[in-house]
Amino acid sequence: MLRPSFLVRPSFPCVVAVGMVCVGCAPAPAPVKPAASQGQKATHDDHHHGHGHEDHAHPETLAAGLAELEGIATAVKTHLDAGARDKADKAVHMVGHLVEDLRGLLPKENLSAEAQAAAGKALDEIFDAFDTLDVALHAAEGKSKPPAEVHASVAEKINAAIKTLKGLKEGP
Repeated sequence: MLRPSFLVRPSFPCVVAVGMVCVGCAPAPAPVKPAASQGQKATHDDHHHGHGHEDHAHPETLAAGLAELEGIATAVKTHLDAGARDKADKAVHMVGHLVEDLRGLLPKENLSAEAQAAAGKALDEIFDAFDTLDVALHAAEGKSKPPAEVHASVAEKINAAIKTLKGLKEGP
């Protein structure tokens, strides 16, 4: 049986050993840390940082938050009526953050247990209505009702929930 000539040369094992040493001696690359991990995990309250919502102003009062919500609801309708789907989508995404802010403001309002429950239900209805609209905005052409039609179907629900929130009374 014949062996290839380079395998029988006395220098071959040395070349292989030197090659292995050189490759094995290269410094290992530094491990890459995930960008989001900086010693602690993000919590639900700070999830909005780092994905385009840094300029999101948080309302100081429930009344200010409701005024902002009404403005966003009006803007969504205006954008959809004008065919500005991207602008409507941006406004719809703001609602989720605002609903969280409003939930955080409820305890500061000294509401009765009944009013707290009504407020929570109203905020759930608002979130669900805008989520339905968001799904329509992101659906492939022909896979959902047109966003303007979906908005028309949830607008009354949104307005009723806002009215409920504006009518909340302080507890005893």
